[in-house]
Amino acid sequence: MNSSKSILYICMLLGMLISSCAETASLATTISFNSNAKARSVFETGLIKSVKLINLESDGCVVGSIDKIISNDSLLYIMDKSVTNEVYIYTREGHYVNKISRYGHGKNEYSQLWDIFFDINKNNLCLVSRADQKILTFSPDGKKVLGETKLPKMFGHILPTANGYVGYMDNYSQNPNMPYNVWTTDNSFNLLESFFRIDPQVESSTIFEVNTMSVFADTLLYKPEYRNTIYQIKDGKASERYKLDFGEKTFPDLSSVSRENKTEWLRLLGEKIDNIFYFVETNDCLLMDFVMDGQFHLGIYNKKNHTSEIVRLDCYQDKYVFSFGQIKGMDQSAIYSAVDYEGVYNMWLGHNEYCNFEKLYPNQVNNLRRLFPKLEENGNPFIAIYSLK
Repeated sequence: MNSSKSILYICMLLGMLISSCAETASLATTISFNSNAKARSVFETGLIKSVKLINLESDGCVVGSIDKIISNDSLLYIMDKSVTNEVYIYTREGHYVNKISRYGHGKNEYSQLWDIFFDINKNNLCLVSRADQKILTFSPDGKKVLGETKLPKMFGHILPTANGYVGYMDNYSQNPNMPYNVWTTDNSFNLLESFFRIDPQVESSTIFEVNTMSVFADTLLYKPEYRNTIYQIKDGKASERYKLDFGEKTFPDLSSVSRENKTEWLRLLGEKIDNIFYFVETNDCLLMDFVMDGQFHLGIYNKKNHTSEIVRLDCYQDKYVFSFGQIKGMDQSAIYSAVDYEGVYNMWLGHNEYCNFEKLYPNQVNNLRRLFPKLEENGNPFIAIYSLK
């Protein structure tokens, strides 16, 4: 190899190294949460504009488990990868639209349904099949298969961006020479850049419920598992955007912890805030849900007055009464949660074996009966949409 070619080769390698390791320093905002303060209810914060409870029609469609909820303007998409390996499509009034059930190893089939996203740029519903590295694309109502696209990596999660897509590897390096977790692609899924070397402590270990990526405006946000920093990726560069401080409940740096010490690892998981499950940034705030002291809480950072607090996800008790549910999705407009059917049904009945709800909450019970004139003893989980101000 002559000298000019050697120099060119070295420059190319340096360019790849810089793009792959671009975690540049920035003036990150530190968000300090007082994890010992008495938490008020999320409904006392003024965060939530309105609440909508949706009864998912169950005639001919039984939802096994709700693992993720996403939405477009008029439809809800519910992924059940744990039980049925299917995606259910409903209107925002709970009317059944369609079910996507294409488990298999052939064309336009998925062998490992892992994630869903709505590509607003192309107005398509997309299903990510991780094991066979492909995306199945559907019309918004899910009734028409538009095709499948081979992926360059075994991505577990994908989000569309203004100029293409970004994929997350779920801590699986796949290629030991390029062990990066986050990859950007163009609109044809050709690889562009890579970021964030996979920590050996979490190699090939992922928590499906933890959603590490979010998009705000033209910026991708990334929160690595077991790390207390939210990064931003913009214009080909990665930098720190927020540093999270939960006081004595802050999870320690992974370099100081050995996962081989099972006793210590389990203690940390029980005592510290180890992961964020969903997070979203809006024009006004940054929201994130996590487990603290064995219960789900919501962290709220107000971007305008630079205040932060941890709030309880209490039962809604205004027009109706029902549990907040477990958060299964967030976007800039709303929080989406899955609500246990039995609890709502008992409230609709007015009682269970322990409590007379009709006596305690007469107005809410009557409102619930007006909303749902008929409920069967068993049904699909309810969906609660908490619209944000």
